[in-house]
Amino acid sequence: MEHFFSTQNATLIQGTTLENLESMVSRLLDEKLANITNPTPEIDKGPRGDGLYKRKETAKKLGISLVTLDKWTKTGIITGRKIGTRVYYTIGDINNALKKSFKE
Repeated sequence: MEHFFSTQNATLIQGTTLENLESMVSRLLDEKLANITNPTPEIDKGPRGDGLYKRKETAKKLGISLVTLDKWTKTGIITGRKIGTRVYYTIGDINNALKKSFKE
């Protein structure tokens, strides 16, 4: 029979083995970490359905600022598509940038 006693500064656990305690802590940590870790973001079709993202949408998908997106475009980490005076990014461009950013 396990007994738990907890205060703000201490916890007393009786009647359990070290293996059971490790198992409990491991399970609890796994549950908590699963809630806070984010897998690689999934890329979907663009909001207009054409697969093109504006700069602001692309920066949000990548989790970077617009300034960083401009730097990445200039250095070739991500390829932009200029249509008129606007720059758009495709799903493939964003996926490739994600792959490159995780390799570094």
